[in-house]
Amino acid sequence: MNKREQLYTIPDLVLAKRLPMMGDAQVKEYTALLDSFVETFPAEETELKAVMEVNDVPSVIRRLTGIRETLINIHADKIADECWERLNGFDRERPDKIRAYVTFLLSTLASLSIDIQMAFLADEGKLPLQAELSAGAGGAVKSILAVDDDTYFLDTFKVALKDVPCKIIGVTSGVSALNILEKIKPDLFALDIEMPGMDGITLAKKIRAAGQTAPIIFITGNATREYVLKCVGAGAADFIVKPINPQGAVSRINKFLGLAP
Repeated sequence: MNKREQLYTIPDLVLAKRLPMMGDAQVKEYTALLDSFVETFPAEETELKAVMEVNDVPSVIRRLTGIRETLINIHADKIADECWERLNGFDRERPDKIRAYVTFLLSTLASLSIDIQMAFLADEGKLPLQAELSAGAGGAVKSILAVDDDTYFLDTFKVALKDVPCKIIGVTSGVSALNILEKIKPDLFALDIEMPGMDGITLAKKIRAAGQTAPIIFITGNATREYVLKCVGAGAADFIVKPINPQGAVSRINKFLGLAP
């Protein structure tokens, strides 16, 4: 795929009518805007969490207004529209409702940032092609090995994928995961990164060293460029951002299991 084709793969960007009208120079300017969003998002996230922590609603509104303007500029229309709708009702919202929305929005923006980065890395040839990612034998019931030290997340993950026709095996440590791999060959791995003892990146490297070739999806809340590159270097095919968005998680899982969207 070329740069234009990779941009179409970013689900939260509305480009079907816009991108064909852009010349090469405009595409270059647009990708620079996307790159700027990726670069500045971590600081925006930190600052928004800080003002939210002290329930400074006017500052939250100012920051969300600025974020919405950025979303409009990069054509993330649906997220921008929802942000505007929620902002208009903030004067009637309880602090806990505002906090819940801000948490949801930051998760959505982290996913968007990672999707942009993955599209750019694919354009640079730094990701495996979809056809190169093994998802097991066709027709067989697919299996996912999910590893997270948080049992609540594992339960949430299973609930989110309740309509996906697959078997989910959940374990809480890298050691337990490696023990299971002596007996089975999953079609997909979902690995938390921040775990005590053996972290997800170390586990991913051991999975590959054991000859397991199934796609690896990392579970994270960190969308910084350095972090994403580190994960890609360990074999990341994609990411699921905490707190989990069920619809987004199902879409990503189905893609790698070869199931209908």
